[in-house]
Amino acid sequence: MARTTFNNGGMEEKKGPTFFKIIKTGFNTEDLRIPPKFRRHLLNELSNRATLNLMDSSNSSWTVDVSQTEGEIYFKNGWQKFVRDNSLGNFEFLVFRYESDMQFSIEIFDRNASKRITFPDVRTHRRAAAIHTQSCQSNKLKEVKEEEEDYQDNKEEEAATLHNLEGPAFTSIIGQNFYNLAVPTDFSMKYFPLGYYTIVLKNSEAREWEVSIVPNGKEDSCNTVKLSAGWAAFRRDNQINSGDTCTFKLVESRSMLVHIDPK
Repeated sequence: MARTTFNNGGMEEKKGPTFFKIIKTGFNTEDLRIPPKFRRHLLNELSNRATLNLMDSSNSSWTVDVSQTEGEIYFKNGWQKFVRDNSLGNFEFLVFRYESDMQFSIEIFDRNASKRITFPDVRTHRRAAAIHTQSCQSNKLKEVKEEEEDYQDNKEEEAATLHNLEGPAFTSIIGQNFYNLAVPTDFSMKYFPLGYYTIVLKNSEAREWEVSIVPNGKEDSCNTVKLSAGWAAFRRDNQINSGDTCTFKLVESRSMLVHIDPK
C-alpha cells in the first residue's frame, strides 16, 4: 500500500522508495541482498520477517526471513519459494517498493522488458503442492512396477505421456499454468536428473528459447522435474493456448525440438 499524506487540506498519495534487482541464477536466487544505500529506509522498522506482495495481485504474498550479516541485510528463507513460485529466471527484472512495516510491493518484468500482468494463484499452488507431496510419499511405499502401472492407469487429460517417436519424446496437453510445465515421471527420471539447470527449446523454425529445469514438488520429492523460467516466454512467443498439444523430442542432452498442434 502507498502512504497517504495531507497537503493543503487534501490527501496526497506518496509512493515509497524503490530499488531494483536483475535475477541471476545461483547469484541471487538463494538469497537476496538489499542494496547498501537502501538500508537507511529500513533501519527504524527492521525486523526478522518481511512480506513480499506482487503489485496488482491481491492473492499473492510471501513471507521471508530477514538476516543481517556484517552490516548487510538479506532476504533468506522464503526468498527461494518466491523465486520458484514466480518462475524467475536469468535477467528478469524486479522493482521493489518499500511501503512500511517491512512490507514490499514488487513488479516483475520479463527479459523482453514487458511487465507481467498475470500472476500465480498462491493458494492453488499450495494446495497442489500439498496433494503432490502426499501422493509422492504414498508412492514411495510401492514397488516400481506398481508405480508405473498406477501412473498409466491414473493419467488425466493434462498429464504428459511418453512416446517413442524416432527418439525420446513426450507429449503434453497444455493446461492453464502459464509459468510451469511438468515433465512426465518416466521421461524425467530417465533423461533429466534432479537439479537446477537450463535446456534449450526449439520450435519448427529452429528458433531457440532458454528454459530452466527445476525439481517438481517440495524438497525434490518424487524425482521429477518441470520446465520453469523461460517456459512462459516460449509459450507466449509461439502462441500456445490451453488445450493445445505439444510434443517434446530430445535431440541432444540439453536440447528439445517442440512440435505444436493447436486444439
